[in-house]
Amino acid sequence: MLTFGIRYLCETVVAGELADRTSVEWPPHPARSFMAMAAAHFQTGDASAERAALQWLEVQAPPFITAGDILPRRAVTSYVPVNDSAGDMKTLIASAPGFTRLRQPRTFAKAWLTDDTVFLHWPNVDAAEHLPALRELCAKVTRIGHSSSLVQMWATDEPAPAPIWEPHAGGQLELRVPGSGSLLGLEERFNRAGVEEYYELEGRAAGASLKKKDRDAAYALLKERFPNGAPARQRPEMNLSQTYRRVGEATADQAPGTVFDSRFIRVSLQRIDGPFRQLGLVATLDLTKHCRDALLQHLDGVDAEVLTGHHPITQARSENPHLAILPLAFVGREHATGGILGLGFALPSTTSPVARQIFNRALASLCKNDLLLGGKGRWKLDLPDERDAFRLTQWTGGEAGAGLWATVTPFVYDRHSKAKDKTAYQEELADGIREAWKNVKHPDNPATLAEVIITPVSAHLGALPAHAYPRLRRKDGSERRHCHAILRFDQPVSGPLILGAGRYRGYGLCRPM
Repeated sequence: MLTFGIRYLCETVVAGELADRTSVEWPPHPARSFMAMAAAHFQTGDASAERAALQWLEVQAPPFITAGDILPRRAVTSYVPVNDSAGDMKTLIASAPGFTRLRQPRTFAKAWLTDDTVFLHWPNVDAAEHLPALRELCAKVTRIGHSSSLVQMWATDEPAPAPIWEPHAGGQLELRVPGSGSLLGLEERFNRAGVEEYYELEGRAAGASLKKKDRDAAYALLKERFPNGAPARQRPEMNLSQTYRRVGEATADQAPGTVFDSRFIRVSLQRIDGPFRQLGLVATLDLTKHCRDALLQHLDGVDAEVLTGHHPITQARSENPHLAILPLAFVGREHATGGILGLGFALPSTTSPVARQIFNRALASLCKNDLLLGGKGRWKLDLPDERDAFRLTQWTGGEAGAGLWATVTPFVYDRHSKAKDKTAYQEELADGIREAWKNVKHPDNPATLAEVIITPVSAHLGALPAHAYPRLRRKDGSERRHCHAILRFDQPVSGPLILGAGRYRGYGLCRPM
């Protein structure tokens, strides 16, 4: 048994949701407490027992959570001093004569607590070996969330009060949790070794007590090792998630789905420069190709088939489900433009926690860099916002699923029809779509595709007609045909629903009607 107690000393919490910094994150995500403990470990000596305890903790099942409610307060804009800059005095706040500290508006998500103490509880683990080190680590934690969110934290092997939240696959609350490799990922982002080496070399290069040849040697090594200046420390990030529900809360039965995870990752697409204010759905193939190529560069040689789509030894195209990239577009409303607002990254539901963690780190690295799209300019992947295109239910149908779907991007034929008669041609094509459904439906999904209607245009407003999309090319340079379709199932199914030969490149993406 293991219990973490977290007492918020000011009886308030200051921590913003990742997708909306003005909303309070509550209950506290287990990943936040893990990151706080990891920070204490990195900053106080790297004790081997602490490291072993954190590596043990990161692979445990998500904890039960006991947390009271919050009373949100009105968001207040504060004017915060930023870094010193040389120049004339503009404010009364300055750290030294001749330097100015400008103040910039910042908004912090803050709420009062009905109960100032939170418990994270693992009732079925044996923590005896690591409990002393965990107690030491917890005693060093001073904040969780913003620096003003002061806490007292402790570890014990005594039971916690009755849990309020429990991990559950059908829950509606999605919380970030640690996973295998989390500590290593945080250590890489903290980059202490690189930063310490840089400043040690810089000190030697400027050291008046050293001989000139020693200073010159240190300076030359500094330029060789760090040609771009001081190495950066990146913001800590953990993206592995677990769904929770309130204890005793009834959850709706999840509609049977596909081989892809229904809680896929969404990011927004932001223009930096280029000739287009927004990319339309016609750019789907080009966008997903550039994004996939850039993502592979950040995998650092990892050859996991589920991420790369190729066999790790033969490099042949994988026959198993793997990562699919989806264009999240503004469609299905009266004034929809069909503009691509962001991208979705759908991993197979069978993806291992280790592979998910590798992917999360690669995507986080990709989001730190510009996405170069040739003549379409420079773009950037960022956090999603509250627009409908980023709501999972718009693409999955929610827990209840949907029985009627239609393509947003065209279905690409797996094989071409040989029939010359129009009716026979459409019947053969409909059979091909039924086969495509069998290729992506979950093995436990009994739903069948009862009706297929082939159409030249999408049933969703804002989506382009099929002929406007560039065709997907085979390796020999020939083109695959495609079409739009309306699909009716004999029972509701849950998405994401992506069908056909282009499903990993953003074609064949369906949306509930």
